Amino acid sequence: MEELDTSLLLLINGAHNEYFDQLMWLVSAKTVWIPFYLITLWVVYKNRGTKGLLTLAVMIGIMMLFTDTLNSSVIRPWIHRLRPANPDNPISPLVHIVNGYRGGACGFPSAHAANYCGITILVAYILRSWKVFSSMMMLTLIICYSRSYLGVHYPGDLLAGIIYASLVAGTIILVHHRYFDIPTPYEKRYEWLPALTAIATILVFAVISIC
Repeated sequence: MEELDTSLLLLINGAHNEYFDQLMWLVSAKTVWIPFYLITLWVVYKNRGTKGLLTLAVMIGIMMLFTDTLNSSVIRPWIHRLRPANPDNPISPLVHIVNGYRGGACGFPSAHAANYCGITILVAYILRSWKVFSSMMMLTLIICYSRSYLGVHYPGDLLAGIIYASLVAGTIILVHHRYFDIPTPYEKRYEWLPALTAIATILVFAVISIC
């Protein structure tokens, strides 16, 4: 499994050129997706109101205590799997580095993958929308690919992050559904908007990367 993980990482990271270096750098950045998530939150508000929006915020906050805080401060240091680009990793000379970026010391499981996947699951649950889940999960997978392309995560790190987030978010959903959820009928509106925003954002990145 370790050899397969390394081979997949080098395959993804090795298929590089100047254009995709810039594109994957943009895709991987966190702040560039703020407009996408603001629009997604607006869709939540239009469908579920202030209560739904606050509920989602609380659920995401609880989730990130596990997928981000606990992950970075306890789980990753304990497992201590070096990132591919870490200079102390024996394979680091084989890894293509973009803009000098190597990430932190350890990367298992991936916080990027866990956070984006967890948010996707929780938003889709609040909206009860497979369309929103599909569009946001596709975005999550693209972002995960960019992390391996940049050489800061093995594919196994990303898969572990997705599985971890699914367990955490799933537990939060079960608790909410069991003790707090009050089913109310509502009209699903603007389900297409997150997908359209994600596509538009990636197209903008694709154009910028040419320059």
